[in-house]
Amino acid sequence: NNLTGASGSDSLAEVIPGLGATYNPVENLTFFTGVHQGFTPPRTEDLITNTGTSVDVEAEESLNFELGARTSLRPGMNLQMTYFRNDFSNQVLVGSIAGGSTPLAAGETLYEGVELSGRLDFAPLAGISPDVYLQAALTWLPTAEIESQFRQLPSGAPLPGASAGNRLPYAPKQQATVTLGYIAPAGWDAQLETVYVSEQFSNFANTPTAAANGNGQIGIIESYTIFNVAFNYYLKQRKLSMFAAVKNLADKTYIVDRTRGILPGSPRLIQAGIKYAF
Repeated sequence: NNLTGASGSDSLAEVIPGLGATYNPVENLTFFTGVHQGFTPPRTEDLITNTGTSVDVEAEESLNFELGARTSLRPGMNLQMTYFRNDFSNQVLVGSIAGGSTPLAAGETLYEGVELSGRLDFAPLAGISPDVYLQAALTWLPTAEIESQFRQLPSGAPLPGASAGNRLPYAPKQQATVTLGYIAPAGWDAQLETVYVSEQFSNFANTPTAAANGNGQIGIIESYTIFNVAFNYYLKQRKLSMFAAVKNLADKTYIVDRTRGILPGSPRLIQAGIKYAF
């Protein structure tokens, strides 16, 4: 710490095994699966205090499994579906920021769901030009469950409200990104992107309603949808490309986080620039 002169150190080692396999029964169809041991060491700011002392924060450990398939049914059509299961024997999460402190909590958790993604290019599909494409990525997370009582670190005291069976905070059941794009022969392209996130809890106790005159840390984070647009123009002979993008096109006000009180999402953001390739 440059301000106090305090210092500290810690070390750990871990073997992380994993096994994966793929199978191609026919052309343009691939099945895949994998099982991996997950391991994430504690962050320095969680492990070492401002006074240089070491906090007893164990590494995150999980067993992760996936099973899926990807296919190109015909030129211009690409699809993928994946089932995933992430079983944490120890997951470290922020318990509360109330009172200006940041106590951590750890416990057993389970995440289980399905991811879908795909892209349709209508030029090869329908024999048209220029190309219009539709791209989508969807995540369905029906299970994001606390499996054992979370305990505060390093004291080991039960964390109020973090009981087995509750849904984990900041784990929306549905997320989706859908993009409609246009690629012109003249060397430019444009995209319209729609991003959707379903409602989510902001605390371990799954409190549905914010307290009147509260600190903003408790209550449902409502679902939201935002739109983004992007435009690119390429001058290949001059090795130049120009771009412009607008994020949150409608300038929607929405909440993305309550950990430290209400944190709104980014307002409308306009970016433009030029790239030159040497």
